Amino acid sequence: MANNNFFIGRDLAKSQVFRLLTQTAIIVFLDFKMKCQLVKVKGNKRNTEWVIKNNGELVYTYTEALQKGISRTKFKKALKELVEKGFIDIAHKGNGGVKGDYSLYGVSERWKDFGTDKFIFKTMKKDNRQGRGFAKYWKDKRSNIGIEIDTDMSINFDTPLGKKEPNGVSEIILH
Repeated sequence: MANNNFFIGRDLAKSQVFRLLTQTAIIVFLDFKMKCQLVKVKGNKRNTEWVIKNNGELVYTYTEALQKGISRTKFKKALKELVEKGFIDIAHKGNGGVKGDYSLYGVSERWKDFGTDKFIFKTMKKDNRQGRGFAKYWKDKRSNIGIEIDTDMSINFDTPLGKKEPNGVSEIILH
C-alpha cells in the first residue's frame, strides 16, 4: 500500500519567505511537493537522507491547475512567485503542451538564501509566442486596423497630425 504522506521541513514552515507567499503559491508549491518521488540515499545508519528522484521532471500543466480550481492568471503568478523566491526551478520551458512538450519543474532550496547576498535570483522568461490565443488574435486584429481601401484622396490628404485641405493648408487637430 502506498504511503499518502509527504513532509514539509520545520525550517521551511518557519521561514519568513514561505510566510510571504500568496495562498495560491502555497497551494501550488504543496501540489509540487506531492508530485515528488522520494528515495533514500544510503549513508551511515544515523544520516539517512531523502532525495527527490524525479526532481527536474515534475509536470504541472495549466489544464491541471484549472481542474483544481486555479485560474490561468493565478497559476502563472504563483509559478512566477515560486521561481523568484527560490522554491521551484524551471528545468525545461515547454511549448504550451504542443505535441506533449510540457514545462518541467524541479523543487529548489534556493529559498534558504532568500534575502541574502548568496541568493541566486531567477525569473520566468516571458512567453513570446505569437501563434496562439489572444496574442495571435490581437496581432491579426492590429494588422487589419486602418484604411481598408486606399483611395487617391486618402493617400494624399490624411496625415497623422490632422487633415490636409486641398489648398495645401493643414488644420491641426488636437485630441
